[in-house]
Amino acid sequence: MSLSELEGQGRLRRCQVSAQEIADLMRMVDESLADAQVEAVTLDRRFCAAYDAARALADVVVACAGYRPAGAARHVTIFEALPLVLGERYAGLADYLDTCRSKRNVAEYQRVGEIMGEEVTGLIESAAALRADVIAWLQAHHPGLLPPTD
Repeated sequence: MSLSELEGQGRLRRCQVSAQEIADLMRMVDESLADAQVEAVTLDRRFCAAYDAARALADVVVACAGYRPAGAARHVTIFEALPLVLGERYAGLADYLDTCRSKRNVAEYQRVGEIMGEEVTGLIESAAALRADVIAWLQAHHPGLLPPTD
């Protein structure tokens, strides 16, 4: 599958992204990662926050490539598109994040108490590592979209 094929299927649409949009998404990433680490919050909520950070990072990458997810199953599409932009070495991470998407859906919409502490820790670590990779990728490929550092 390619980005243009996903576009042809109506799962991606072309877009132009601004530095402000990327800065806003990165702020969401940082807030979600911070929320995910608050131990007073339930494991389910922490998992959902870490998932939101990872999804927003995938949104950053795909938007910088000139696309946004469209139609149904946007979260599925964004994780499918992630290795198409960053490279095949991210395919395993994309599969993992899609598995997390399914778990997040259960925690968010069906029942609580299904998420284990190790799953929260693993997703936080994966999202934090992806954040570092995305910042490096932005520096290398889209320096004009890189958010300012505080």
